[in-house]
Amino acid sequence: MKQNLFLAFAFASMSWMASAQFTLETQEGDPIVDGQTVTYGTLDETSASLHFYVNNESTTDEIYMKVEFVSAVNYDGTNMQVCFGLCYDPVIVGVSYPPGTDVVIIQPGQHQDSVGDKFWNYNDGGGSPVEYVFRFYQVDGAGMEIGDDLSFTYRYDPDLGVNEATAVKANLASTIVKDQLVVQAQEDVQIQMFNIQGKLLVNQKLNAGTNNVNIASLPAQVYLVQIANEKGASQTVKVVKR
Repeated sequence: MKQNLFLAFAFASMSWMASAQFTLETQEGDPIVDGQTVTYGTLDETSASLHFYVNNESTTDEIYMKVEFVSAVNYDGTNMQVCFGLCYDPVIVGVSYPPGTDVVIIQPGQHQDSVGDKFWNYNDGGGSPVEYVFRFYQVDGAGMEIGDDLSFTYRYDPDLGVNEATAVKANLASTIVKDQLVVQAQEDVQIQMFNIQGKLLVNQKLNAGTNNVNIASLPAQVYLVQIANEKGASQTVKVVKR
């Protein structure tokens, strides 16, 4: 829940700062990774709302989170609603939410308890696509930014239908892999592979058909694979490399 920061928290240990981490996912459980674009073809609140959770990866310490409205293309945020603890509408480029010294506090091993948290655009862009870039980041008890951040783009494209906006005609042959990813695509796609810290490890353009992506040099662990088409639609899946 949104709470004020107090200076008493300023003396958190440096070891805690170094280890604190967070991840982002939709409330349906789909990961949202750094650099991802989420595209919608409708302004309807039910269909175009990106409901999300911020997960605290620490099992021992609470974390303090904010989200910054970084930039906008073809509009200024007047008809953009951001709910993170509380709802803010309109939003302003360069401002972080919750504003001021307020933060969203997330308990160890949990996500925030405000289930209504979302991003929702209801501006038609005058018939042209609208893009908003947001950045999640963590602060310490003194309000200073720490650790890695995570940025993503919310995009409204009026040329996409409701179903087209979420459909990528490609999939992985298996989510348990060893030396290669096998991608079966019915259209040209871009594939990106991230570790759980959000570091980009693979970035390749694939043609329609069956594609083999070599990942033999990567260590055995869990990864996130994002597949996107040329229309801006994308999907992200978890992969286990053995």
